Amino acid sequence: MKLSEYAKHLLLASNLEDKLLPPSKHWDEEVEFNSIRIEKPNRDPKLQFSDRKIKIPRLEHLNLESNRGLTLHHFANHELMAIELFAWAILAFPDAPKSIRNGWIKTIGEEQIHLKMYINRMNDFGIQFGDLPLNYIFWKQLKQFNSLESFSAVMSLSFEGANLDYSQVYAKVFSYFGDQLTSDIMLYIFEDEVKHVKRGVRAFEKSIPGDKNSWEHYLSLIQFPFTPRRAKGYLYFPETRSLAGLDAKFTKELETYEDEYTGRVNLESVKKFGLGSGLMRKNRLDSQSNSD
Repeated sequence: MKLSEYAKHLLLASNLEDKLLPPSKHWDEEVEFNSIRIEKPNRDPKLQFSDRKIKIPRLEHLNLESNRGLTLHHFANHELMAIELFAWAILAFPDAPKSIRNGWIKTIGEEQIHLKMYINRMNDFGIQFGDLPLNYIFWKQLKQFNSLESFSAVMSLSFEGANLDYSQVYAKVFSYFGDQLTSDIMLYIFEDEVKHVKRGVRAFEKSIPGDKNSWEHYLSLIQFPFTPRRAKGYLYFPETRSLAGLDAKFTKELETYEDEYTGRVNLESVKKFGLGSGLMRKNRLDSQSNSD
C-alpha cells in the first residue's frame, strides 16, 4: 500500500475499526502525488460532527465513575480528530521531508493506541464512544493549515502542547480519587505527547527566519481568534515544554501569555486540589530513542 492510499483510507473510511488500522512499516513507492486537501472526514452517523456544546465535567466531580467516562469520551474525540488530521497532512503536504512524514506516521499509530485505551476505559464506566455529541475544534482550524509549519504550530505546538498540561492535571486528579488505572493511562499518553510535540518542534524550527525568534515565528503562523491560549492547559507545566524541545524563550512567553479569553477558564476547581507544578512521570521517556 502507498502512504497516500493509507491516509485516504483513514479519512474516507466511515467506521471506527478502519480508522484504527495501524500504519505499515513499509510503503510502496509514490510515483506521482499532488496535494490533496479533504475538507471533511467520512464517518458513521454516530460519529458525525456536532455543534452541540457538551461541557467536560469539573475536576471535583471526577469522584463519580460516570463523569470519568464522560471526560474520557471528550479526550477520545480529540484522538480521533488527530488521527484524521495527521492523515490529512500526509495528503496535503506531499513535499514534506521524509523525516516529517515519518513523524506523522508514528504519531498516527500512537494516537490510535490512545483512542483504544480511552474507549476501553470509558466502556468500564458505562460510556460508549459516540454516546455524546462530538465537537470538531481541530477540524475548524483547516483554513489555517497553509503550510506544514502552520500545521505544526496549531496541531503539535498548540493542541498537543496543551495536552502536556491536561494529561498531567487529569493524571493527578484521577490518582487523587484512587483511580490509578485511569491515571496511568493519562501518564502513558503524556509521555507520547512529549514525543508528538517534539516532532512538531522539529518541523517548525527549521523554518524560523533569521530575524525572528521561535515565539515570534509561532505567532506569525496562527490566526486569530486562535491564540496561544490554546497551547496550554488549566495549569501550565513549563518543564514539559523543555522535555519536548522548546526553547526557554518560547516556554516563558507561553507561561506569561494572557488574552481576552484567559479569564474565561475557571481555575477554582484546579486550586482545590493543590496540584502543584511537579510532574507525574516518567517510566518510558528516559528509554526513548532519539529517533522519536
